[in-house]
Amino acid sequence: MATATVAPAPPAEIPLDVPLMEFVADRNQLIAEVSAAARVTDNRSTQLLLTHLLIRAAGGGILSITGTDLKRTVTTECPAAIKTLGEAAVPAQKLLNYLKLLPEGRVSMKLLANYHMQIAAGHSRTKMAGQAPKSFPSTPTPSVTPLRLSSRGLKTLIRQSLFAVANSEDRYLFNAALLLLREDRMGMVATDGRRLSLVEVQEDSLAIDGFKKVLLPKDCMGDLLSLIGSSKEESVGFSEDDSTYYFQIGHRTFSVRKLIGQFPNYEAILPRDTANSVVIGAADLMGSLQRVLEFSDARSSAVKFRLDNNSLTVSASATDSGESQEALPLSYTAEAVTIGFNGHYIVDFLKTIGVEGEVRFGLKDGASAAVITPETFNPEYQQKYVVMPMRI
Repeated sequence: MATATVAPAPPAEIPLDVPLMEFVADRNQLIAEVSAAARVTDNRSTQLLLTHLLIRAAGGGILSITGTDLKRTVTTECPAAIKTLGEAAVPAQKLLNYLKLLPEGRVSMKLLANYHMQIAAGHSRTKMAGQAPKSFPSTPTPSVTPLRLSSRGLKTLIRQSLFAVANSEDRYLFNAALLLLREDRMGMVATDGRRLSLVEVQEDSLAIDGFKKVLLPKDCMGDLLSLIGSSKEESVGFSEDDSTYYFQIGHRTFSVRKLIGQFPNYEAILPRDTANSVVIGAADLMGSLQRVLEFSDARSSAVKFRLDNNSLTVSASATDSGESQEALPLSYTAEAVTIGFNGHYIVDFLKTIGVEGEVRFGLKDGASAAVITPETFNPEYQQKYVVMPMRI
């Protein structure tokens, strides 16, 4: 009698409601860390996972949260009661927007077998579609002991430099600023080819030999400003490898892919001869410029400066709007000088340094760059601003 062959039973499927990862976290703490990681994700990317965050529950009461656009990466940590270890890839902006709408208190999150994240808080129950976490890009990690930089000093450098960084995509090295590190000070240079800002802050006993230059993209500068501003850490850890810069701000690590190329030789741009020098009230100059600019050419924002006989005359005209002129008294008895500038470039600088006190205008002649510096010593930073002239 033949023995019947019994077919093997198919493998059991994981029920859709069995959590592959589960944790409970405070809603406010979760929002803070999701916000930090989400700011570097790319909502316009054709690579879907670059719009997502990688959330890892690896034990020890800590969640790891990572966002990246491949050029920039933020990895941060959030305390949580972890019930099941695992990892998930969830849409960054949708998660952040939803968390902000939840009431304060505990948020429970479970990853289900179909990559859906189940979120429960108060009376709310939601399932959010995600992606397979195994395909999330690998995260760069620092491998050397970081150099410690003053958080306050780095924040000051970025805040005072951002306005002068270019926005044009055709000269991408101008879309960055050069961070300068020396043993006793830090500096930053930013230029768009028509103006240049040089800022320096004192940094006592920086553990560095010689002189280091770090090229920071503009979007990276904004990220650093936000990360430092939302932290109480007094110092930032800085390190690098062949391809990446790393900034460690408390429990957050921000990595930036290095740009390829050489920043312009800023020292060659700084004028050496500014024999015609005048001092003027910053508020007076700002007010005159803003009024005169209302009557300048909309495309060039050209404003004419004329120094002569203890007076600075600021004027502009345009065929479609009219003309305007203001005379500001000051001390000047040298040879008359007439020069043109983009008026908004000077307004931008005055907004950055504030309009308290006075500024010094240094000129060689009507065809050379001007150097503008605050006349009053600022113990927080020192700044020099170079503006190229315009034909008028």
